[in-house]
Amino acid sequence: MRVLVMGGTRFLGVQAVAALLEHGHEVTVFHRGSRRPRWRAPVGEVLGDRTVRDDLKPLAALDADAVLDLSAYTRAQTAALLDVLPAVPHVVHASTINVYRPSPLLPWPEDTPYGPHPLWGQYAVEKIGCEQELRSARPAPLRTVAVRMPLVLGPRNFIPREEFVLNRLLDGATVLLPGDGQAVHQYIHLTHAADALARAVTTTTPGFTAYNVASPGCVTSLEGFVRICAEVAGVPASTRCVGGGPTGLDRPVFDQRDCVFPFTNENTVADLGAAREAGLLSPFFDLHDMVDDALRALRDEPERRRWERTAAERLAMGRTSVGTP
Repeated sequence: MRVLVMGGTRFLGVQAVAALLEHGHEVTVFHRGSRRPRWRAPVGEVLGDRTVRDDLKPLAALDADAVLDLSAYTRAQTAALLDVLPAVPHVVHASTINVYRPSPLLPWPEDTPYGPHPLWGQYAVEKIGCEQELRSARPAPLRTVAVRMPLVLGPRNFIPREEFVLNRLLDGATVLLPGDGQAVHQYIHLTHAADALARAVTTTTPGFTAYNVASPGCVTSLEGFVRICAEVAGVPASTRCVGGGPTGLDRPVFDQRDCVFPFTNENTVADLGAAREAGLLSPFFDLHDMVDDALRALRDEPERRRWERTAAERLAMGRTSVGTP
């Protein structure tokens, strides 16, 4: 198939393009030109900014069979793309399980009502908007898939997750846990997410379909995640609960750029039955091995070992008298 990838030049995008090439597809990437990854096979490029409508116009000439959209973060971005490509046969949208209205009944199936949950702020509002735009603008027989993913793990993540915890552990620092640190989260490894997105390009169900996709068996609490990181790194784990609700500071919206811990103390676990039946799930990959991937990459790049406490951590430490390393 001729697949247009929106985004595709960092972290999950690079891996998703690699997966599409591995599946035998012809790939063109639309991006701003700030990064130029090296892929295993030739990849076409269209340079532009997706927020500029004129930059999207050349995409109509590509005659794509499918679009994999990795960079739609607002409803307006999705709508603008569909204006240019109203009849592309297949669209796969990289979504999130944060579109759901939280329910205490875990795991959450795909028919769980939309939120938004205030904890995820405008991000959730807009990702819900992306899905709603796809539903309204792309009726059957056009095929549209939303792949809803949890926390993505992997080496050199541009969102510090494993790296956040590992750096503190390796330097003997106390890791702060919001609330009681016992909320459970689901994870997906970078390679599993990329392969699921590549497989979703060839699903055949008409209309809009959503799938929860995660790495099978990878569910643990915040405290459990820290313990796994410590085991992999071969260092002791020092943790301290700081209260303050799911963010640790009673903040209404979680900010991953300024957080006490890179995950919230709120359960987020999705049902994977539909994705398993559709063949979108990868084999089991132990969470210890996922963390080990990140640790090896971290040790290979000394510049990523330089870190400092976030403002949120410093504020929480001031409230609980936790010392710095």
